[in-house]
Amino acid sequence: MLGPVVSKAADELDSVDFYSVDVDQASDLANEFKVQSIPTLVLVKDGEEADRSIGYIPEEQIKKFAQS
Repeated sequence: MLGPVVSKAADELDSVDFYSVDVDQASDLANEFKVQSIPTLVLVKDGEEADRSIGYIPEEQIKKFAQS
């Protein structure tokens, strides 16, 4: 499960804001970002999607992804 790994990375990266979205509860947001697979990480910079990762990735890769 990716949730605990993302939480740990979020605790260590003060310069990045992390948000978790339940796609069943926020289907409009999931549609807006075209989320088709779970887990999906979407990196947003200046209000625009800058990158996307689909599937499980380890903590170190999450940190690199978030800081890219």
